[in-house]
Amino acid sequence: MVRFIFIAVFLGFFVLNTLQEKGLKARGLETDGERPVAKWLFVLGKLATVLCWAAAFAQALGLNMRLVAVPPGLEAVAAGLFLGGFAVLWLAYAGLGDANTTGLPKAGTRLRTGGIYAYSRNPLYAGLYLMTAGAVIYCGCAVVLALGIAAVTAHHRIVLAEEKFLLARFGRAYEEYKARTRRYI
Repeated sequence: MVRFIFIAVFLGFFVLNTLQEKGLKARGLETDGERPVAKWLFVLGKLATVLCWAAAFAQALGLNMRLVAVPPGLEAVAAGLFLGGFAVLWLAYAGLGDANTTGLPKAGTRLRTGGIYAYSRNPLYAGLYLMTAGAVIYCGCAVVLALGIAAVTAHHRIVLAEEKFLLARFGRAYEEYKARTRRYI
């Protein structure tokens, strides 16, 4: 069951992204925004994340890269983090609706504070972090741990830059939202 979760969620993430992007483009909506940080850091974050998740996918398919044994109970925890993170990420996508872009939106948008955004200012990143933690634990490999650290570090820097953008765009409304809602959880 654990292996199935990693395989299904990894593939599901790409299906979800592809369908969402096609839907947005079909309606003539923006999908590619401005990078909030230097291009190299933005690319590093995305690449490290995908490679970390791909390693878990490969591990689930039978490519053993473990340097340490991962007990079955810990594998189950890792699968729960991976699946739970995907659920949070999916809810974040749903909450963003047509405003979901890679990077900062160029067009006007509204501040999202309802749904899952009432509990986390950055549920998309919280979901990404949970998935990454699950992949790192499941793989039991130093290289995947390094990728996970790079992914989370780069995305946290992106979050900090996005917060500056949101403050500039929404001012007092964002300050009030920030005062009542935590950054991640």
